[in-house]
Amino acid sequence: MPNDNVTADLDILVTDELDAADAAVISDGLRAYYVSQAGFYDLRPLAVFVRDPQTGKVIGGLHGRSEFGLVYVAWFFLPEDRRRAGIGSRVLAMAEEEGRRRGCTRIALTTLSIEAPGFYRKQGYEVAATINCEPPGLTRYYMMKKL
Repeated sequence: MPNDNVTADLDILVTDELDAADAAVISDGLRAYYVSQAGFYDLRPLAVFVRDPQTGKVIGGLHGRSEFGLVYVAWFFLPEDRRRAGIGSRVLAMAEEEGRRRGCTRIALTTLSIEAPGFYRKQGYEVAATINCEPPGLTRYYMMKKL
């Protein structure tokens, strides 16, 4: 049960508008906490982009981060007309190799049952957990692989 003396003078707000300065309060606070507890904090963004050779525009790829020996893929997208040609496998392999170069020993990601769990299994990923989502029949897979 919350201590009303501690929370009485606070405004607590739910929003879908993420202000960069507000978000920085959270990320900076966590960074300081991690350093105080683990002695370091090594978060680095990681991205592998696929570009159209004619326009130079990004048409897909992945982005995420590495920290504490783990690569985490937050987003991975390829247009449908570029799938099943080995591009996704190359993009993922490049992220894995960069993770190894950074000293990471594992890579993790999530995917939905309507996305690509079979693709990731073919790349050597194992299901660590599943969560049933809405609508019924939709499942989120938490997957990982040792590097």
